[in-house]
Amino acid sequence: MPGTERWTWRSGRRAALGLAALLTASMLVAVVPAAPGPGARPAGAATAHGATNSAYAIVDAAGGVMTFGGAGYYGDTLGVPLQKPIVGGAADPHGGYWLVASDGGVFTFGNAPFWGSTGGMPLNKPVVGMAPTPDGGGYWLVASDGGVFTYGDAAFKGSTGGMALNKPIVGMAATSDGHGYWLVASDGGIFSFGDARFMGSTGAITLNKPMVGMAATSDGNGYWLVASDGGIFTYGDAQFWGSTGAIALNEPIVAMAPTPGGSGYWLVGQDAGVFDFGDAGFSGSAQSPLHPPLFPQPLSTPVPPVVTIINDTPGPQAAHQGGLRVAFSGDSLSLYEGHYIEGTSPPYAIDDGAAAGCGYTDGAPSLPWDNPRTPYVSPGACALWASQLQWVVSRFHPDVTVIQTGYWETQNRLFDGGYTSLADAAYSAYIESNLAQAVQIAHSDGGAVILSTSPYFNDGTPHDLVDAYNQIVDSVAAQYPYVSIDDLYTVLDPGRAYATVVDGIVARGSDGVHITEAAVDNLIEPALNQVIANVAGAVYASSS
Repeated sequence: MPGTERWTWRSGRRAALGLAALLTASMLVAVVPAAPGPGARPAGAATAHGATNSAYAIVDAAGGVMTFGGAGYYGDTLGVPLQKPIVGGAADPHGGYWLVASDGGVFTFGNAPFWGSTGGMPLNKPVVGMAPTPDGGGYWLVASDGGVFTYGDAAFKGSTGGMALNKPIVGMAATSDGHGYWLVASDGGIFSFGDARFMGSTGAITLNKPMVGMAATSDGNGYWLVASDGGIFTYGDAQFWGSTGAIALNEPIVAMAPTPGGSGYWLVGQDAGVFDFGDAGFSGSAQSPLHPPLFPQPLSTPVPPVVTIINDTPGPQAAHQGGLRVAFSGDSLSLYEGHYIEGTSPPYAIDDGAAAGCGYTDGAPSLPWDNPRTPYVSPGACALWASQLQWVVSRFHPDVTVIQTGYWETQNRLFDGGYTSLADAAYSAYIESNLAQAVQIAHSDGGAVILSTSPYFNDGTPHDLVDAYNQIVDSVAAQYPYVSIDDLYTVLDPGRAYATVVDGIVARGSDGVHITEAAVDNLIEPALNQVIANVAGAVYASSS
């Protein structure tokens, strides 16, 4: 069972939904209206609830949008073949957001209208950010040479496109009335246009680290600058609420966002770490504990760096643009199940977030039944299973999460000072609590959950302990209306006995633990796809 850990994301697996009998189009396809022309909002658009001090979204370079504190999730670009990486984003006050790529391509979600882009234009320098007008009726894009591009009701007030800059532009902010804007360079030099007043800069100061962005106060009478070490510089009526300048960061700060009243702000690191100051509430972050350096590099898809954080308004938690997303979580049985199914080009995208050598335990040493004299020490990241599952949900927003585990839960494990198993009531209650926590995390943004029962193992693991684990699965599933069961036990153990061959198919590996690819493709996937089809529609109907 011990082995390597891996994470995969394969947007190219989004096959056409042609299996009408299996996965109906009405269940799996969210209708995406054509982008409105400049000067129009999507039909039926309404002003959303205002931004709060605890709702925010983190955006990464692949266009993954991670929402916290009730911030609305309206879609992302994870399934879109991008020409260039996403470099910024902005929230629409009507509910929704824009993402912008370094080629100036603009992607709209929710009520955010498409006002135009530079996606098809040859640029002198790449786009580095954007800023919306106060009413969301337009936006500015800014390039690293300070070239400014205007769309919708965003008016052009000037640029540094023709100037010889000491350092490149890294961000911009608009005034409260939308009649002006500031540009900031990496040395903290400020360039003001329109009714934006110059209130100071660090252009003549020797910085410890370069500037990475700025934000304006709500009344437009001040602004903050933020450096990559999280150092904060305040001007005008912008107040200092704290910084990470004296903290040893794992990754550099890449952006900041103020709270609606300006009495606080969030900083976000390249690794999605969130730092809150003033009245900014911490609602979570989206760091994956199972990626490099913990993941073997050859088997790991690198995590895209975070590029910005936005004060997104509260809204829906499951409103995908595009096809169905299914995540796999759990141990290596889940890892390989997701991997094998991915190879069949299923009618959904797969997020394989399972980890070999890990179950939903605290990662304490165990005495495996196949070698009870030698303690097995789990990978250190196994104890972080809840954080990893939360990352899967926060970044990929799966419509359905399939949880397959049970092997490591049925081993003798160090618990409460001694080695014990599921025959112990206290340990059994602990495992049930963990599994209940897992399904709650998996459902935290509205997705359905499928719990798989565990098959028997032919490595000495007592069958009665597997039975005990499956009773826990049944118990947890009965507590939550959004949880369904995929009964692997019945499929792989006909007649309630371990079977190497099922229906003429070699179903189990030589270790007596793992499930073969042929078994997954022919015995497990058809039934699992039907369960997915049965539960996926609830997400799109917002009734899960």
